[in-house]
Amino acid sequence: MKSYIKIFAFSALLTGITTSCSEDELRVVDTVQQLDAVESVNDPFLLASVIKQTSLFYQNMGFDNRRLPSAVQHMQSNYQSGDNFYSGFKSPIDDMYSAMNILKLIDGSIGLADKRASKVHKGIFITFRVMLFSYMTDFYGDVYYTQALKAREGILYPKYDKQSDTYTGLLKELDDATALMNSGTEPIDKSYDLMFGGDKTKWLKFANSLKLRLIMRASGKLTDAGARMTAVLASPVFTDATENASIAYVGTTADNSWKGGTINWGSVDEFNKRRPCKTLVDKLVELKDPRLNVWVAPVETPWTTDKSKDGQTVATTDANGFTYTSKWEYLDVNNKDMAAQVSNITDTDKLYVGFIAGMLSDWKNGNGHYNTAAGGVVGNFKVSQYSQLFRQNKHNLLKAQLMNSDEVQFILAEAAAKGLISGSADTYYRKGITNSLLRWGVKQADVDKYLAQTSIALPVDKAGQLAKIAEQKWLALFTVSTEAYLDLRRTGLPNIFSNGRLTGYTFPVRYRYPGNELGQNRTAYDLGVSTLSPATDNEFSKMWLLQ
Repeated sequence: MKSYIKIFAFSALLTGITTSCSEDELRVVDTVQQLDAVESVNDPFLLASVIKQTSLFYQNMGFDNRRLPSAVQHMQSNYQSGDNFYSGFKSPIDDMYSAMNILKLIDGSIGLADKRASKVHKGIFITFRVMLFSYMTDFYGDVYYTQALKAREGILYPKYDKQSDTYTGLLKELDDATALMNSGTEPIDKSYDLMFGGDKTKWLKFANSLKLRLIMRASGKLTDAGARMTAVLASPVFTDATENASIAYVGTTADNSWKGGTINWGSVDEFNKRRPCKTLVDKLVELKDPRLNVWVAPVETPWTTDKSKDGQTVATTDANGFTYTSKWEYLDVNNKDMAAQVSNITDTDKLYVGFIAGMLSDWKNGNGHYNTAAGGVVGNFKVSQYSQLFRQNKHNLLKAQLMNSDEVQFILAEAAAKGLISGSADTYYRKGITNSLLRWGVKQADVDKYLAQTSIALPVDKAGQLAKIAEQKWLALFTVSTEAYLDLRRTGLPNIFSNGRLTGYTFPVRYRYPGNELGQNRTAYDLGVSTLSPATDNEFSKMWLLQ
């Protein structure tokens, strides 16, 4: 219990730092924190905190924060909808500091593991370190890396490393991590290993799988990407549907509950502001995808062009036992209110309808919703909500996710299609689809039925294969928006950039540096901006990975 209290106090210190009134204070506090924070805490206790903080940080961007899920058209905002057309990218974003706050804990944990000669734990901590530094460089470009977290050495204003050098360092760190885990002999405490229950093999698979992700992300810049991937595949990686780097929600407090649940969002309005995008819903419908009614609720009052169906109700029970009632409404053009909305009606005679990509905060007009008096501020009876699954505080299908086995299989499918590795692209592709469907609770018989469709088969040509692999990977990355965004940015697939009302909007390719960097770390900031193309700190300048 004493050790737990120390972890709590350390986490509270990290949280308190974010309220510092200036970056000078933040960086000075770093010195004290790194000297005193983890001196007497055991690394197994710290492992639980590192797992939890990193997982929740990533998952926050998959559903709660609308910026990324809207950008990749898994979600659209039904209210205050600037994220529907990328406006959240226009301002400086402080996620770099959020990642650094967790990295302080991780580096302190690595130091403690060194003192205790805990090789396995050190390897695990390094894996998390790589995850967070890769997040920073992938979203911003050049960031501090080799001089980061050196406050005790007097470096309060660290330089930015070139992204190419950071990637070299991160891949080397993953080599170090797996070597440490392989050579280490100390057990991992099951009670504090919230992710893999003390199974070292799964931690090795995670580190190797993460290496595949980074190699693929930088494959356009690495002349030996194929050889590197082949070398990784000599070691274990995530393969089975149950092999995922994620943790379950407890569902008792705001901190340990799914963000969309009743504990975090007491009012249903926050939930209703988020609607599945038409791009996502239409693709699921087109493919007869069984994940449709796992993720999406039927429309409350769908339009019908069949007058005989007017007022008829349809009762639906989804795969998880949640029930819904839909009531058909006849589209009567002689009704002046309905007639006024005809230009906004995108879908009729459908139970599942998405919110059109790039739509303004015109929630009243989504698919011709006209009964605004009954809808309230965020109501819309003509567009699907997310399923009630996402209104729960916990559920066996809701996880805080870092990396899933289906993502790994799609990485390998792409690599095989490009000739980077040996093996069948089709086999990896089908395994990726299978793992995703099973992860969302789809029965094996329905998985087999889905895979048997001609619409799922890989084309013969390379371009067609890559497009199909990317499409299924995009579906599988639902609620894993960090990876969906970075993949969409890297490949340009699936080609969804001009959907709906997005014509004229340019897809953003990076985050702007936090404003405090410009004010407090100007020399490093200027050098970081100078490597962008063009050399401007905005959301359209390309970093090394994209040049």
